[in-house]
Amino acid sequence: MTKTAINPKELAKRLLDAKEAYYNDEPTMSDEDFDALEDTLRKADSGNEYFKAVGAKGNSKTKLKHDVPMLSAAKSKTVAEVWAWIVKIGSEGKKHQVEPKIDGLSATVKYNKGKLVHVATRGDGQIGQDISHVQAFIKTIPKNIDCKEELEVRGELYIPKTSKVPNPENKPLRNMAVGFINRKGENHSLDDLKYVKFVAYQVVGKKFQTESAKLEWLEESGFNFIERNLTFTTEAQLSKIHTDYLSTYRSDWEYETDGMVIVVDDISLHDNINSKYEVSHHNHYNMALKPPSEGKETKLIDIEWNVSRQGKLIPVAIVEPVVLGGATVQRCTLNNYENVINLKLHKGDRVIIERANDVIPFFKENLDGKEKAFGVVPKKCTSCNGDLEIEGIHLVCNSSRCVEQDILKVVHWVKACEMEAFAEASVRQLFAAGKIKNIRDLYSLKSSDFNGVDGFGSSKSKNALEQIEATKEMTIGQFVDRLGIDLVGEKAMKKMGITNSKELFAFNDKTFVIGQNLIEYLKENKDFVKDLLECVTITKPQAVKAGSKNVCMTGGGPKKRDELIKDIQAKGDQYVDHVGKDTNILVCEDPASGTSKLAKATKLGVKLMSYSEYFK
Repeated sequence: MTKTAINPKELAKRLLDAKEAYYNDEPTMSDEDFDALEDTLRKADSGNEYFKAVGAKGNSKTKLKHDVPMLSAAKSKTVAEVWAWIVKIGSEGKKHQVEPKIDGLSATVKYNKGKLVHVATRGDGQIGQDISHVQAFIKTIPKNIDCKEELEVRGELYIPKTSKVPNPENKPLRNMAVGFINRKGENHSLDDLKYVKFVAYQVVGKKFQTESAKLEWLEESGFNFIERNLTFTTEAQLSKIHTDYLSTYRSDWEYETDGMVIVVDDISLHDNINSKYEVSHHNHYNMALKPPSEGKETKLIDIEWNVSRQGKLIPVAIVEPVVLGGATVQRCTLNNYENVINLKLHKGDRVIIERANDVIPFFKENLDGKEKAFGVVPKKCTSCNGDLEIEGIHLVCNSSRCVEQDILKVVHWVKACEMEAFAEASVRQLFAAGKIKNIRDLYSLKSSDFNGVDGFGSSKSKNALEQIEATKEMTIGQFVDRLGIDLVGEKAMKKMGITNSKELFAFNDKTFVIGQNLIEYLKENKDFVKDLLECVTITKPQAVKAGSKNVCMTGGGPKKRDELIKDIQAKGDQYVDHVGKDTNILVCEDPASGTSKLAKATKLGVKLMSYSEYFK
């Protein structure tokens, strides 16, 4: 196959999409594949804004800004890499604490004068999701602690490996924990939160001399605390701990882990270490040591082919159950048709699968590869029984009557529009009840249409209609982006110079792949697009005026973020969502807030203005 040039923007988008899916319980790739893509992007564009973001945005309307950003940790794959970092920061010969890197949902619990204020997820590191409702069910989050300061206790929400949580589908425990935590509203029971525990490892707002002392305080304050008896000063000692982790600790600890975190024990050194480097994505006084992928032999039972919204059939291997990383695995991705053919798969073949860093299982090797695949490649679409065609590396169903594709197109649209009332299950319920058949039908829904549809109570129905109404105005770039055309989003529309629907249908420049994709899509879906445009109003993109400034914001403001963006545009300036070389102004209320945007703005010399100064 022809090797294609690396496009940092597209690669960053793939990584952000994968990260968003991972943090919202819909993982799409293995940790190993994710790390490999990150390495590729880092080599191609080490300064990409992607590396300044931590985690992903939550899926709740209730957001909380972290007073101190919740940062990630730099990653390493070998003991030698960790020791090179120790030499770099100058901590050789000093005591280092080794802590488990728990594979859970990062969270923070805030207290004021000993009383619980809120519980929140990490989110993107700056703003998290308010999940205070979980405290009533999770006994390992104390309501009160003996402390006069305002402080935060940070850690991980997880389900213990010894838990008796019902898990007939053998899901990874992390995914189950995220699913339980994200359940809210009248149609869901929260009882399953009793299986979730909180383990603490960080304190913000209270000073300690050492990491060891901090962990001791957490124990004394009634928190479930991480292992704290692993320390080292020499490379040989670290190597021994790493060997013991792979052979013993990883399986013995009650929580699933995807490595260890090494921290300089003397906390008084942390600020000095950080001061030597840019601190935006991670601190520099700790380092994560990731484990190698764990693989095991099993037997291929069958291959399940799932239809995507583009009609591609995505193969998933069904294998005899095997335990990997503490979880029973029965399914793993095969990615595409060509991969199935190249692996020469047959039912009954002995295969090697891996669960890279205890996340998504993937197919490693076929030990019994034969000349031809037999009985595992479908001849008809598994959803609509339509004819299939080979297009590149995929088997594709091009039938206009494939309901599964229609469902997934609606799912993509509502997610892109941030219609939180429409989860995938809700969309499927509306299809099953005959209330909708495509995206256009969303805009014809009435309150009575939700009667009797599972999952839609009166409150959710009202929210759904309000969210539909709120998406009846959009730019042509937003409109096309929400259609889900490969590689064609808002930035691509700007690059092609398309600003309205007339220009959209008149576009005929095949110079670039994005243009070819758009032309092909409109050729096949012209009537559908025209019908959908009758339901929405296309607004003009903001005109770039002479002398206009690129304005970014950080921290809380006097209004909601979308209202402030409109105010910025009303002044004739352009809003940008990140700080870069072309940013002219960063609006912030607190220049000492320490946000990553503020740090980069200071480094680049971007002008800082308060909200009152900018909007006067």
